[in-house]
Amino acid sequence: MARWIVFAGITALLATGYFAAFYAHGGPYWRSVAFIPAELQKKAEAALARSGANEWAQVRVEGQIATLSGTAPTEADREDAKQDVRRAAGSGGPWWGGITQVRDGALKLAPLKKPYIWSAVRGADRRISLRGYVPGKRFQQQIRAEARKLFPTGVDDQMTIAGGHTTGAWPEAAIWALRQLSQMQAGDARFVDAVITLRGQAPNAEVQAAIFAAAKTPPKPYQGVAEITLSNSSVLPDAPEEPTPEPSALAPVQRLAAADCQKLIDRAMTDNTVQFASGSANIQVTSHGVLDRMAHTAIDCGTLRFRITGHTDGSGTESALSTLSQDRAEAVATYLTGKGVIRERLLTVGAGSSQPAVEGSGPAQQARNRRIEITVLP
Repeated sequence: MARWIVFAGITALLATGYFAAFYAHGGPYWRSVAFIPAELQKKAEAALARSGANEWAQVRVEGQIATLSGTAPTEADREDAKQDVRRAAGSGGPWWGGITQVRDGALKLAPLKKPYIWSAVRGADRRISLRGYVPGKRFQQQIRAEARKLFPTGVDDQMTIAGGHTTGAWPEAAIWALRQLSQMQAGDARFVDAVITLRGQAPNAEVQAAIFAAAKTPPKPYQGVAEITLSNSSVLPDAPEEPTPEPSALAPVQRLAAADCQKLIDRAMTDNTVQFASGSANIQVTSHGVLDRMAHTAIDCGTLRFRITGHTDGSGTESALSTLSQDRAEAVATYLTGKGVIRERLLTVGAGSSQPAVEGSGPAQQARNRRIEITVLP
């Protein structure tokens, strides 16, 4: 009995030695334990090269542990690089000689982009141009593939990978915008932080109504805004055909006349719902939606400048009210600047209570007199 126990132990020892020293992923050959890290190093580097992550990441293998360093463009890219290296030599483990662990403590993230802007422009030639930020290489590939299905006449991909997007199903929302744009004859979709603006020309009233309806329910938590005209309308010109690659370098393009831009501003500010905390210039969260729409409209208006006028009710001394109204106008300008509107295009004025919208001192009249007015400057 003892001989059988000794025989079984020797057999197990020989089998272990065979897998550890002679066998590697389906190919038996002689290798020493010292050779394993060098082999894994090559495979890990090859995995990064296949995905393109070798442009920003480096890998070092010690034993069966890989360590990544560098600066990843986004969180998604960092996770993808870790998975690529982990699977570079199979399932891993001490028996099969693969990578058992990937450490990323030395792998940093690039600075986030704010505002986070992405856009798609469809010109009269039916081609689609994609530009702006996208939160990961795999998302860029996903959006580009969908764009090629929707716009077989051609896709111009100028997207830049960067972090900073609003939390949520961002790629799905961008693809949703592309699907709306595919129904238009010409137009554009612009994604700034959490708001997607659709602008363009629909071929008929049915498509126009469908896009308006879709804009009310974009993928959560994003907001949709639609400015869609019929193809025989002259309110909106054709979308520009040649986009620039970087959102931060976008030069304003004049697309609308001042009168048309003012109509869009008035529509965005129809309810005049910019509200502030009592006696302060702090914008209430409930007013962010109308200001987001205002920001997108201002961007679409190109190089035109705007006057932002703050008004108060008559409850207080006029000097204090004048200061408060100026501060509120500045607060609106600061908010719009944070959404991508160039600050030099915004002039702020504090009118105090000198220009009431309605006469009277009741709560309803005071509420109407506490307002923000935005005017396109000639």
